[in-house]
Amino acid sequence: MLVKSKKNAFLKSRFIASLKFLFPTRALVALLLTFALFPAIAGKQAQVSVAPQTDSMLPVKHIVICVDGVGYSTIEKMRAEGKFQYFRQPARMIAPFPTLTNVAMTEILETAGAKEAAGYEDNFYDADKNRMRGGLLDRFNNQRFIKGTFRELFDYHPSAIKSGLGYALPPLSAYLEALTDLVRLKQKISSSRDTVFFAYLGSTDSLSHLGGERMVRSFLSLLDDDLKDIVREGKGQVQVTIFSDHGNHYRGYKRVSLKSPLRRAGFRVENRLRGERSIVIPQFGLIGCALLFTKEENEARLAQVSAQLRGVDFAVYEKDAVVHVAGRDGLAMIERRADKFRYQTLSGDPLGLRNEVANFRWQGKADADGFVADSDWFAATRDGTRPDVVRRVFQGATEHVRNRANVILSFEDGFYYGSYPLDLLTFLQATHGNAMREQSYGFVMTTGSELPAYLRAGEMWKAVGEPALRKAHTHH
Repeated sequence: MLVKSKKNAFLKSRFIASLKFLFPTRALVALLLTFALFPAIAGKQAQVSVAPQTDSMLPVKHIVICVDGVGYSTIEKMRAEGKFQYFRQPARMIAPFPTLTNVAMTEILETAGAKEAAGYEDNFYDADKNRMRGGLLDRFNNQRFIKGTFRELFDYHPSAIKSGLGYALPPLSAYLEALTDLVRLKQKISSSRDTVFFAYLGSTDSLSHLGGERMVRSFLSLLDDDLKDIVREGKGQVQVTIFSDHGNHYRGYKRVSLKSPLRRAGFRVENRLRGERSIVIPQFGLIGCALLFTKEENEARLAQVSAQLRGVDFAVYEKDAVVHVAGRDGLAMIERRADKFRYQTLSGDPLGLRNEVANFRWQGKADADGFVADSDWFAATRDGTRPDVVRRVFQGATEHVRNRANVILSFEDGFYYGSYPLDLLTFLQATHGNAMREQSYGFVMTTGSELPAYLRAGEMWKAVGEPALRKAHTHH
């Protein structure tokens, strides 16, 4: 009992310190919440222990953890402060476009058995049934939220109800959700006897949106402490890999006005396609992009009208295997031929790639028709304003989900669109979804082998050794 009391006291002091750090002007509220909520958490945490590994036990245990929405720049800041030093140098993981969890996770985990997502988010437009699916009730239903999705592959994934509670009283509710994630994670790791343990922490994305980078870094610091203990106690028998699906950009945000301008342009924004000028715009989360569904004959005009709106970086749509890009200053096309892409401007330069195209020609990397190898595009643009933009935009308009949008809008940094009710509940601190650097750069780091400086989402699983997931065989 004495040992347990000391551990409870230590955990309680750690919890109070983190709350005071995050909410220095609300010390009294933090104190009350600590004593009201902490005993249940501490009671569970006190039971957790990680048994030391020995040479006679199973081979090296690989713990793989996804921290949703944590950007490369955040991890680099923490490493500069001495955190996560037992990991090798992180790689920039370039997320697919649009930079949304369902899109990124299915690409990352495709070789591990993840199925193609039905929609860009769980609340999506079903083109065959001509209606929205995956509403609030589905969001809190484990069978509909987890079953049949990439989430099935995880050994630890928060329940649907728990994942939604982070938005109940933001940002404190998001931080408390994250702390309970740590408790459950340690319990699951401790009890697992499998050689690979695969976990998902979605609370980091909630913290990014609702609490900002300070909250995320506070939580990651606690995660670092826990993982450091596990690695030390493993005595060389534990490998840890952490990765994210995309980044988040922390700054002030303004909502893009879409509905009114599109109505003035003659379109009708509705909850299903009813007529020739109908548009459906799913409103989920608060994100840096928008997905527009309409009839094919409307795509070109809808993209060009949308591209002129304040806050829109560019709009894309696909027609006859050619991806068209509309920006405020012009139009372009992206075409694919085997493993080569051609970016051809019709007017202006909506993706800002004119210099790269000229360099390819000067270096002899473009063929007679102007097509350039995918690897050359990647090398030239992976560190650009819009990383790896040619391949990502082409795939974003032609692949990724079963119910593809007719037009995809990528917003400028500092702009977002999404759920009106959620707008009323929170002050947006960060978001993701667009093609820009901060939102596109996730990360991956491991205590195992060295990683390349940049890699695509689809290359990540192979780069960390293609861990054999316990639940992979049940997912097919």
